[in-house]
Amino acid sequence: MAGDYSVKGDRALSSGDEDKLGFREVAKRIATSLVDRASEDGLVIGVEGAWGSGKSSLLFLIDDELGKLPKERMPTVINFRRWLIGNRDALITSLFGELSRQLDQVALNADDATRISVAKAKEAGEALRRFMSALSKAGSAIEVAGDASGLGPVKWLGKPVKAVGELVGKKPTPPQLSELKDKLAKSLCELGHRFIITIDDVDRLEPAEVIEILRLVRSVVDLPNVIYLLCYESGILAHSIEKAAGVKSGQSYLEKIVQLTVMVPKPEPLQLRQWFTDDLHLIASAKDEDELSRLRVVIDYEGGQQLRTPRSVVRALDAVRFFWPPLREAMADLADLVWLQLIKDGNPALYRWIEQYCATAAAVSLGTARVEEAEKARELATLLATVADGHFDDLMYRHNFADQLPGVEIGLSEDEKGFKIFERVSDLDRDEAIRKRRLASPDHYRLYFALAGPSHALTQDNFTSMWAAAEAGAEQAGAALLHLHEEHAAGSLTKADLLLERIKSSANGTLAPGQCENLLVALSQVMDEAYRRHPFDQFWFSSLWDRAQRLIPLLLSRLEPARRDAVVTAMFGGGAAIGWLTSLFRRETFAHGRYGDRRRSEDEWLFTTAELDRITELMLRRYRAMSAGDVFGCPDPISLLIAWWQGGDEQGPRRLLEANIVSDEGLVETLEHLTSTIESSDRGRFDVLKKDNLAPFMDYENVSQRIHALKQHSDLGARARRLAVAFDDGTKY
Repeated sequence: MAGDYSVKGDRALSSGDEDKLGFREVAKRIATSLVDRASEDGLVIGVEGAWGSGKSSLLFLIDDELGKLPKERMPTVINFRRWLIGNRDALITSLFGELSRQLDQVALNADDATRISVAKAKEAGEALRRFMSALSKAGSAIEVAGDASGLGPVKWLGKPVKAVGELVGKKPTPPQLSELKDKLAKSLCELGHRFIITIDDVDRLEPAEVIEILRLVRSVVDLPNVIYLLCYESGILAHSIEKAAGVKSGQSYLEKIVQLTVMVPKPEPLQLRQWFTDDLHLIASAKDEDELSRLRVVIDYEGGQQLRTPRSVVRALDAVRFFWPPLREAMADLADLVWLQLIKDGNPALYRWIEQYCATAAAVSLGTARVEEAEKARELATLLATVADGHFDDLMYRHNFADQLPGVEIGLSEDEKGFKIFERVSDLDRDEAIRKRRLASPDHYRLYFALAGPSHALTQDNFTSMWAAAEAGAEQAGAALLHLHEEHAAGSLTKADLLLERIKSSANGTLAPGQCENLLVALSQVMDEAYRRHPFDQFWFSSLWDRAQRLIPLLLSRLEPARRDAVVTAMFGGGAAIGWLTSLFRRETFAHGRYGDRRRSEDEWLFTTAELDRITELMLRRYRAMSAGDVFGCPDPISLLIAWWQGGDEQGPRRLLEANIVSDEGLVETLEHLTSTIESSDRGRFDVLKKDNLAPFMDYENVSQRIHALKQHSDLGARARRLAVAFDDGTKY
């Protein structure tokens, strides 16, 4: 459905806008009462409601309804906007000037239909101008008698009253202001025409300005047939009064001025949610039934928490209007976006907590971060501090909140305080979140906060290019994988690491048998080169080699049965990544129980018994054809020699090395390639020569003595001394 993406902004209703909450009927009744039932002595009415409750919209509708009355009953409405007056001292000038202009307009419009006498209208206008002129000439301090508010005399100093005088011109100064005001009051009473002055957002004025407005309406311009509609939130206005007037009770002060209050109707929660739902339907649509179902739950539960006023509905809809178009192009999840925007507008602190949590959870998913129990407790305390007490008491609401975030579960014990966070996320759940580009996806969460994927995330182009390369052939797939390995993701990870992780969730659903075949052969060709470009711990469980190894059963299972033997032969018989293939060979030799005492169950094997027989034959043939230089050029020469030895040819590697260590230079070179790296908290990284690694291939004691004897050698001495230390350290570690 085509969406309405124009951001509306936080504004009151205006001509042509739809009344979503049924305020029109309320406004109609108020308008009728203002004309037919309000006292002719003048009145101050307060329109009360919380910020965002729709006071300004109600005021507009009242004005609109007054404008629909028959001509003879229609009052004059003056929308006095105090905050539009640049000079604070021009307050009286502005209000009196507007009232004077409206009296002149009444005189112009007077006819039989309005039942207003032109003469009386002109008389009232002249009486107003005399009173205004008198105010301007009264000097530096003016006291208006008859202050009905009981707040004491009102004083208007110098400049403002002078400004009034400049507005109306020079008139004879009457002897008493009270007398002129009485004459003005009599003229307005005889005129019989009602003036309604609306002043919106009184509670948004500065405290001193609040006092000015209140005193103005109950003393200086407290006149017959003049009705004031003041819009405010009573608690905020009372606080401003207390601050400016120095009184104990701002509410009591307000009650002496405002004679009648009209409470803005409080919308039913269902009304607000339905308004949001109806307008959301014009903006966006869900991709499928699952997303639509989750969207309903989000609006019911999170909407019930956050959509409390008309303003909150407008702001949430505007947020969706603004963010949804780019996220729709990124195939993001509408339900997740709505959930997050509802929270952002209703509780910014909770929104920020969610943003930080998603970032940390993504790092945990990538294996670049861990969250200890103490940190979990601190983060949970921070979460609870962002909401009011009891916010998560409803179990169903808590359940739906937890469903939105990765690794968040319901906690029922007292210590868990409602939630368990940073729990393990299953591969299935993680892959589902990634596939659907959910907020819980480590690859896509940042879309919802910054309109861009995380810097480490794979793009759709990355996937598209990789699948196309896998379709084209093993060489192209290998080149594409190495290209991704050049792109840094996060921590020690590259985008190649991410791709291999994501293939686990894609192979069953998207990869054809031919693509799986090409990927397997590609891995056997490029894994060593990947290590050379960006070395990593080959034996660490989260290395690129390890990720590639974990893919093998899945990729093999997708092959055409007739192609499996050929693919295994291609991998181990011709794959250039002899180091990575060696790691697979060693693993399977142990897993099948052909060496050592750690035989695993068959469901943990990567290859069948027959396949391992073939792999052993191919690998031993390749080892026997290698020179010492070929062995030393592998990522881990020791691992290769041990695999050769454990594979059943104990003499082959020994003969190769014995021939290479006949000369002193050959010995030094050989041992330099057979060192192992140790990491220690006190020494850092250093090399050792372990007896267990060397003894199967050479006389350990003999070569150690030869190295120590070479420490003073003119050419080889420095290298020999380093190796001697490695021998000594090898006995300790």
